[in-house]
Amino acid sequence: MKYSVDGSNRRQIGTLIAGVAMAGTLAATLGSGVSYAASGAPLGVPASAVSADGKFFTPGPNTVVKRNAAPADGGTMSVESVSPVTPGPAGTSDYYTIKNAHWIAQSCGTELIQQTSGQGKTTLVLSVDKSVAATVTKEINVDLKYISAGMGWSVTSSFGVKNETRYEVPAGKWGTVQAFPLYDVFEGDAHHGVGGGLPTGKRVWAYKPVGVCFNQWTS
Repeated sequence: MKYSVDGSNRRQIGTLIAGVAMAGTLAATLGSGVSYAASGAPLGVPASAVSADGKFFTPGPNTVVKRNAAPADGGTMSVESVSPVTPGPAGTSDYYTIKNAHWIAQSCGTELIQQTSGQGKTTLVLSVDKSVAATVTKEINVDLKYISAGMGWSVTSSFGVKNETRYEVPAGKWGTVQAFPLYDVFEGDAHHGVGGGLPTGKRVWAYKPVGVCFNQWTS
Protein backbone atom coordinates (compact mmCIF):
# COMPACT_ATOMS: atom_id res chain seq x y z
CA MET A 1 0.00 0.00 0.00
CA LYS A 2 1.30 3.47 -0.84
CA TYR A 3 0.41 6.70 0.90
CA SER A 4 0.94 9.74 -1.28
CA VAL A 5 1.54 13.26 0.01
CA ASP A 6 2.02 16.37 -2.12
CA GLY A 7 5.70 17.23 -2.47
CA SER A 8 8.71 15.53 -0.96
CA ASN A 9 7.18 15.43 2.54
CA ARG A 10 4.37 13.22 1.21
CA ARG A 11 6.94 10.69 0.06
CA GLN A 12 8.38 10.55 3.58
CA ILE A 13 5.30 8.71 4.75
CA GLY A 14 6.47 5.98 2.49
CA THR A 15 5.48 2.49 1.58
CA LEU A 16 7.60 -0.45 0.78
CA ILE A 17 10.21 -2.99 1.61
CA ALA A 18 10.19 -6.12 -0.36
CA GLY A 19 12.75 -8.86 -0.12
CA VAL A 20 15.21 -8.82 2.75
CA ALA A 21 18.58 -10.44 2.06
CA MET A 22 21.90 -9.30 3.41
CA ALA A 23 24.85 -11.08 4.97
CA GLY A 24 24.14 -11.78 8.63
CA THR A 25 27.79 -11.36 9.47
CA LEU A 26 27.57 -7.73 8.39
CA ALA A 27 24.33 -7.26 10.33
CA ALA A 28 25.94 -8.63 13.47
CA THR A 29 28.44 -5.79 13.57
CA LEU A 30 25.72 -3.18 14.10
CA GLY A 31 24.72 -1.98 17.56
CA SER A 32 21.73 -0.28 19.14
CA GLY A 33 20.83 3.22 17.99
CA VAL A 34 22.28 2.99 14.48
CA SER A 35 20.78 5.47 12.02
CA TYR A 36 20.56 4.60 8.34
CA ALA A 37 19.61 8.05 7.07
CA ALA A 38 23.11 8.65 5.70
CA SER A 39 23.40 5.36 3.81
CA GLY A 40 19.80 5.41 2.60
CA ALA A 41 18.47 2.07 3.93
CA PRO A 42 18.73 -0.43 6.76
CA LEU A 43 20.52 -3.68 6.02
CA GLY A 44 18.25 -5.92 4.00
CA VAL A 45 15.98 -3.08 2.87
CA PRO A 46 16.34 -1.85 -0.73
CA ALA A 47 17.08 1.86 -1.03
CA SER A 48 14.00 2.24 -3.25
CA ALA A 49 11.85 1.15 -0.28
CA VAL A 50 12.90 4.04 1.97
CA SER A 51 11.43 7.54 2.25
CA ALA A 52 13.12 10.47 0.52
CA ASP A 53 14.70 11.66 3.79
CA GLY A 54 15.96 8.17 4.71
CA LYS A 55 14.00 8.08 7.98
CA PHE A 56 11.09 5.73 7.26
CA PHE A 57 10.01 2.56 5.49
CA THR A 58 6.84 0.46 5.64
CA PRO A 59 6.57 -3.25 6.32
CA GLY A 60 7.23 -5.87 3.66
CA PRO A 61 7.21 -9.69 3.47
CA ASN A 62 10.13 -10.13 5.88
CA THR A 63 9.00 -7.52 8.38
CA VAL A 64 6.80 -8.47 11.32
CA VAL A 65 4.87 -5.50 12.73
CA LYS A 66 3.76 -5.63 16.37
CA ARG A 67 1.82 -2.79 17.97
CA ASN A 68 1.66 -1.91 21.64
CA ALA A 69 -2.05 -1.11 21.34
CA ALA A 70 -5.01 -1.15 18.96
CA PRO A 71 -4.60 0.97 15.81
CA ALA A 72 -5.67 4.60 15.98
CA ASP A 73 -8.89 5.37 14.14
CA GLY A 74 -9.23 7.92 11.38
CA GLY A 75 -11.32 10.34 13.42
CA THR A 76 -10.58 14.05 13.45
CA MET A 77 -8.90 15.50 16.55
CA SER A 78 -9.36 19.22 16.96
CA VAL A 79 -7.30 21.71 18.93
CA GLU A 80 -10.27 21.98 21.31
CA SER A 81 -9.69 18.39 22.43
CA VAL A 82 -6.72 19.40 24.58
CA SER A 83 -5.80 22.29 26.86
CA PRO A 84 -5.61 25.46 24.77
CA VAL A 85 -2.25 26.94 23.88
CA THR A 86 -1.87 30.64 24.55
CA PRO A 87 -1.50 32.52 21.25
CA GLY A 88 1.26 34.99 20.52
CA PRO A 89 0.76 38.69 21.32
CA ALA A 90 -1.31 40.81 18.97
CA GLY A 91 0.63 41.76 15.88
CA THR A 92 2.95 38.76 15.92
CA SER A 93 3.13 36.48 12.91
CA ASP A 94 4.27 33.20 14.46
CA TYR A 95 1.03 31.80 15.85
CA TYR A 96 -0.55 28.82 14.16
CA THR A 97 -3.28 26.33 14.89
CA ILE A 98 -3.29 22.79 13.54
CA LYS A 99 -6.71 21.66 12.35
CA ASN A 100 -8.20 18.51 10.86
CA ALA A 101 -5.51 16.33 12.42
CA HIS A 102 -6.08 12.68 11.58
CA TRP A 103 -4.34 9.32 11.33
CA ILE A 104 -3.21 8.51 7.79
CA ALA A 105 -0.75 5.61 7.94
CA GLN A 106 1.70 3.56 9.91
CA SER A 107 5.37 3.47 9.06
CA CYS A 108 8.59 1.88 10.29
CA GLY A 109 11.54 4.07 11.22
CA THR A 110 15.06 3.32 10.01
CA GLU A 111 16.64 3.87 13.44
CA LEU A 112 17.86 0.46 14.61
CA ILE A 113 16.96 0.01 18.28
CA GLN A 114 17.98 -3.61 18.88
CA GLN A 115 19.34 -6.69 17.11
CA THR A 116 20.28 -10.34 17.49
CA SER A 117 21.93 -12.87 15.15
CA GLY A 118 22.88 -16.53 15.28
CA GLN A 119 23.85 -19.71 13.46
CA GLY A 120 21.12 -22.30 12.87
CA LYS A 121 19.65 -24.54 13.81
CA THR A 122 18.40 -22.19 16.52
CA THR A 123 15.53 -19.98 17.63
CA LEU A 124 16.36 -16.28 17.81
CA VAL A 125 14.38 -14.41 20.47
CA LEU A 126 14.41 -10.61 20.47
CA SER A 127 12.63 -8.78 23.30
CA VAL A 128 12.36 -5.01 22.97
CA ASP A 129 11.48 -2.56 25.72
CA LYS A 130 12.71 0.89 24.69
CA SER A 131 11.75 4.55 24.86
CA VAL A 132 11.51 6.21 21.44
CA ALA A 133 11.02 9.92 20.73
CA ALA A 134 8.15 11.16 18.60
CA THR A 135 9.15 13.14 15.53
CA VAL A 136 7.64 15.75 13.21
CA THR A 137 8.00 16.86 9.61
CA LYS A 138 6.38 20.03 8.31
CA GLU A 139 5.96 22.23 5.26
CA ILE A 140 5.88 25.42 7.34
CA ASN A 141 7.68 26.61 10.47
CA VAL A 142 5.13 25.83 13.18
CA ASP A 143 6.14 25.74 16.84
CA LEU A 144 5.95 22.21 18.24
CA LYS A 145 3.60 23.26 21.06
CA TYR A 146 0.96 24.19 18.47
CA ILE A 147 1.46 20.89 16.67
CA SER A 148 1.02 19.03 19.97
CA ALA A 149 -2.20 20.96 20.67
CA GLY A 150 -3.61 20.21 17.25
CA MET A 151 -2.65 16.55 17.27
CA GLY A 152 -4.01 15.99 20.77
CA TRP A 153 -0.79 14.39 22.07
CA SER A 154 2.72 15.63 22.83
CA VAL A 155 4.97 15.52 19.79
CA THR A 156 7.99 16.35 21.99
CA SER A 157 7.55 13.29 24.23
CA SER A 158 9.07 9.82 24.12
CA PHE A 159 6.89 6.71 24.13
CA GLY A 160 7.62 3.18 25.23
CA VAL A 161 7.72 0.47 22.57
CA LYS A 162 7.61 -3.06 23.91
CA ASN A 163 7.23 -6.39 22.14
CA GLU A 164 8.94 -9.68 21.33
CA THR A 165 9.51 -11.92 18.33
CA ARG A 166 10.80 -15.48 17.84
CA TYR A 167 12.49 -16.51 14.61
CA GLU A 168 13.41 -20.07 13.63
CA VAL A 169 16.76 -20.32 11.83
CA PRO A 170 17.30 -23.57 9.86
CA ALA A 171 20.46 -25.64 10.24
CA GLY A 172 23.35 -24.30 8.19
CA LYS A 173 21.85 -20.79 7.91
CA TRP A 174 22.78 -17.53 9.61
CA GLY A 175 19.78 -15.66 10.95
CA THR A 176 19.34 -12.03 11.86
CA VAL A 177 16.52 -10.14 13.58
CA GLN A 178 16.52 -6.34 13.74
CA ALA A 179 14.05 -4.13 15.61
CA PHE A 180 12.92 -0.72 14.39
CA PRO A 181 10.28 1.62 15.85
CA LEU A 182 6.76 1.52 14.46
CA TYR A 183 5.00 4.88 14.16
CA ASP A 184 1.42 6.01 13.70
CA VAL A 185 1.49 8.88 11.20
CA PHE A 186 -0.84 11.84 11.71
CA GLU A 187 -1.44 14.74 9.32
CA GLY A 188 -2.83 18.20 10.07
CA ASP A 189 -3.48 21.49 8.27
CA ALA A 190 -1.67 24.64 9.42
CA HIS A 191 -3.81 27.76 9.96
CA HIS A 192 -2.25 31.13 10.68
CA GLY A 193 -3.39 33.81 13.12
CA VAL A 194 -5.29 34.23 16.38
CA GLY A 195 -8.82 32.84 16.71
CA GLY A 196 -8.42 29.94 14.33
CA GLY A 197 -6.74 31.89 11.58
CA LEU A 198 -6.71 31.36 7.85
CA PRO A 199 -5.61 28.16 6.09
CA THR A 200 -2.03 28.32 4.83
CA GLY A 201 -2.32 25.39 2.45
CA LYS A 202 0.59 23.78 4.32
CA ARG A 203 0.60 20.53 6.28
CA VAL A 204 2.45 19.01 9.20
CA TRP A 205 3.02 15.34 10.01
CA ALA A 206 3.59 13.86 13.45
CA TYR A 207 4.98 10.37 14.04
CA LYS A 208 3.99 8.66 17.30
CA PRO A 209 5.89 5.51 18.39
CA VAL A 210 3.36 2.71 18.89
CA GLY A 211 5.24 -0.57 18.51
CA VAL A 212 8.09 -2.48 16.87
CA CYS A 213 8.94 -3.50 13.30
CA PHE A 214 11.01 -6.70 13.33
CA ASN A 215 13.06 -7.41 10.19
CA GLN A 216 14.12 -11.05 10.17
CA TRP A 217 15.90 -13.11 7.54
CA THR A 218 18.49 -15.84 6.90
CA SER A 219 21.55 -15.93 4.68
